Amino acid sequence: MRKLVIMAVAAGLVLPATANAQRGPDDNRNARSQGQVQPTAQQRATSPEWNARLAAREAYQQQQRQEARREARDDRREDRRDARQDRREDRRDYRQDRRQNYRDWQAYRQADRNAFRRGAYVAPRGHRYRAVRVGARLSTNLFWGSRYWINARDYYLPQPRYGYQRYIRYGNDVLLVDTRNGRVLQVYSRFFW
Repeated sequence: MRKLVIMAVAAGLVLPATANAQRGPDDNRNARSQGQVQPTAQQRATSPEWNARLAAREAYQQQQRQEARREARDDRREDRRDARQDRREDRRDYRQDRRQNYRDWQAYRQADRNAFRRGAYVAPRGHRYRAVRVGARLSTNLFWGSRYWINARDYYLPQPRYGYQRYIRYGNDVLLVDTRNGRVLQVYSRFFW
């Protein structure tokens, strides 16, 4: 008898738990019909809990939009930075290719001899050609006037270091002259034919 009582007590504890676990959608409808009513949309819209949920959702969406804008802005910056870097590399490659083709004016002169055929040199009035060396001074600024200028890029000469330095034609030579005082900084003898 004692075993029978223990089994009944155990069955009483187990059966209600399994009965609640097996409740289905029909039982939920019965619960509503017994007075447990879900709130309507209007009631939900006015409840503080619902408003807090909506506010949290809107804040989350706004945060997502801000992050998307920030990522797009960062992507655009990175794209511009990459484009600038690509342009720099392209210019560098172009310059290196040019240098490899003609490392100096002498290689260019061998490749294109006609570029170095110039007309007769006409010295400024009252002056004549005399060979000069580095460090010499030209006596007048007539020698480095625009009529005698030589563009360094046209002949693959090294670029002058400062704005007051200028390549000039002097006879068939080319001189790099400091235009402030007329001092000769570099001489390329027999440059032209």
